[in-house]
Amino acid sequence: MFGLLGEKNFEKITVNELCARCDYPRATFYNYFDDKYDLVSYCWYQLGKDAHLDAAQTLPTNESLLAVFDEVYRLFTTHHDLLNRVVEHNPVDGLLINDFIHHFNRVMTQLFANSLLNHKTKTPIELMAQYYSNTVLLVLKWVFLSQHDVSLDTARGYLTELLTKPFLSEANN
Repeated sequence: MFGLLGEKNFEKITVNELCARCDYPRATFYNYFDDKYDLVSYCWYQLGKDAHLDAAQTLPTNESLLAVFDEVYRLFTTHHDLLNRVVEHNPVDGLLINDFIHHFNRVMTQLFANSLLNHKTKTPIELMAQYYSNTVLLVLKWVFLSQHDVSLDTARGYLTELLTKPFLSEANN
């Protein structure tokens, strides 16, 4: 799947083409996947496993957030060429990229929610977890999908500033 995604638009990839590329009969494909959408979800899952995000659950919230960011940044850096080829053939606001982002958003939101369980706040944990996940993804999308060449330290600085210098606090001064 990743090979084909680097060559053409996801919507134009067929199950027959996938099976021919892998030298598997269609019946074997359907033993494991419902369709190409199911396969691509599995690909995101496998790619996410390379990030080792589960280890961040045992850290305090602020360390967990930065650990997750660092791991996903490293994952995207490791697969930078593949991501560039996929983005070249698939629109950034299209189904495939949105599914990719949605997958990582779900994983990170759950991870942050677990990390926040013992955190005392007036804001609902689910809302805070979504905020952290969306902010992490915002920076990562800006760096990798918009192709801004910045180091991990610089990107981490952007994340920290976005999370610690809210717009409203400046407006109140």
